[in-house]
Amino acid sequence: MTKKSGMKKIIFTLSCLASLFAPGSRVSAASGTATARIGAAISISVDRINPYTTTHGDLAFGHIIPGTGGTVTVTSAGVVTPSTGVTLTTQLPTGPAQFKVIGEADFHYSITMDTTTTITNGSGGSMTVNGLEHNATGTLDGRGEEVFKVGGVLSVSSGQATGSYTGSFNVDAAYN
Repeated sequence: MTKKSGMKKIIFTLSCLASLFAPGSRVSAASGTATARIGAAISISVDRINPYTTTHGDLAFGHIIPGTGGTVTVTSAGVVTPSTGVTLTTQLPTGPAQFKVIGEADFHYSITMDTTTTITNGSGGSMTVNGLEHNATGTLDGRGEEVFKVGGVLSVSSGQATGSYTGSFNVDAAYN
């Protein structure tokens, strides 16, 4: 390589570099920002904080005498209504189930839950609970909490077997 050809290469390289930074060229640079926030996980549990609540967290239909059969409705607001054909005594408490959601303050969440379940007495007797509904607002308060209630409608047949009936239903909370 001669001195003259080496000089041409340097001049060509410099002119290429100069053209990259000339006015009107399309060379630009930018930087981005990455952010992350670690927040509290959302959780839900049966609310047993207040020992004076009627149902202590459980959906309770009370003590029922089947008669000709019918329904017992417990709303999420706590209104309990037996239909004609069943008698509800005062021997056992009645009321909606109570749950507590805990998460990030002021965050929004949604509830998904079973709408029906079966309760059994352990001896082959069963009853269906339909229309499970909740009264959650879907917004956690400034402490990151909300307590909500779940009600439903119990169907009682005329020849319903005696016994204590229990069952369960699923309730899930998730951030929106």
